[in-house]
Amino acid sequence: MSENTRKIALLDLDAFFASAEAARDPSLKGRPFAVGGGGARGVVATCNYAARQYGVRSAMPGSHAVRLCPQLHFVAPDHAYYRQISNQVLDIIKQYTSTIEPASIDEFYLELTACALFQGSATRIMEAVRADIRSLGITGSAGISNQKMVAKIASDERKPDGQFVVPPEQVYSYIAKLPLARIPGVGPKSQARLKDAGLTFGADIQAVELSYLQQILGEKSGWVLHQRCLGHDPRPIVTERVRKSVGVEETLRQDFSHLRQVEQFLEQALFPQLLKRLKVQRWQDAPIKSQTVKLKFSDFQQTTASRVKAKASPSLFYQLTREAWDRRQGRSVRLIGISVALPDPDDQLQLELELD
Repeated sequence: MSENTRKIALLDLDAFFASAEAARDPSLKGRPFAVGGGGARGVVATCNYAARQYGVRSAMPGSHAVRLCPQLHFVAPDHAYYRQISNQVLDIIKQYTSTIEPASIDEFYLELTACALFQGSATRIMEAVRADIRSLGITGSAGISNQKMVAKIASDERKPDGQFVVPPEQVYSYIAKLPLARIPGVGPKSQARLKDAGLTFGADIQAVELSYLQQILGEKSGWVLHQRCLGHDPRPIVTERVRKSVGVEETLRQDFSHLRQVEQFLEQALFPQLLKRLKVQRWQDAPIKSQTVKLKFSDFQQTTASRVKAKASPSLFYQLTREAWDRRQGRSVRLIGISVALPDPDDQLQLELELD
């Protein structure tokens, strides 16, 4: 199948957790509120658009959010309820296509190439899907194109409750105008490296030689970014998701000021949880690509330490923890997380550039 004949859509549920809460409790509509915690150690998981007008954002400390918006109301997260709503959305989408890739609890890729509904119009199909999910009390925005990357980017163009189409013949020019920060997988560190080389927009990547980009980003990441900016993204819709990573993290009841406290917490709390999620009894039975430790400090800044590894190892987690701990600069630790990246059979085609 030619890339130019494909019809791919990305449905992104708008402020999903907040919308789901407002659907359950209509008194929240029009009132600035956030899902998460507003106490001294609370964090905003998401917020509605009324709260965003005050500058409240996801991952913001709850105490800071209240300073920005004193009337902000907090709702405790209910993940079982959100999963229920997400499954209802999935049931609606299945009425239009059977080829669906749930990218997350609130994002769904749809393969519409062979869909005969509405004379095969992807625009009209997504308008109908979005109309149907409004019956659940929530809204969604959609991006439509001939590939997954552009569909995802386009889904942000008409938020909330809108949709945007990038036809195949406009993909190259659309990408050319995009700041590289909008390309999924290009994070702050890689943006800085690209900016130092004079590359800030898609058009800049389109104009340079592949070998030059690979000097900046490395062979694989340079190739992936070059392909994406030229408009090539042949990845299919994957109906069965392969887990990319498994991890656990916890915000501590009280900050830790000593490394031994962190190590004991790893051993007693996080190691058993991770083994359970990996579905193994022994570390050596878990094939992986890498291990990572994350520490979030008392000032809400965080750091990670990672190492490539073929088999999971608790001793490496301790080593990475000490590396991250040495960056604390006198700060105490408020959150600890550990994770492993899993082998991916389709690694070469992944959108994430792994630049940061």
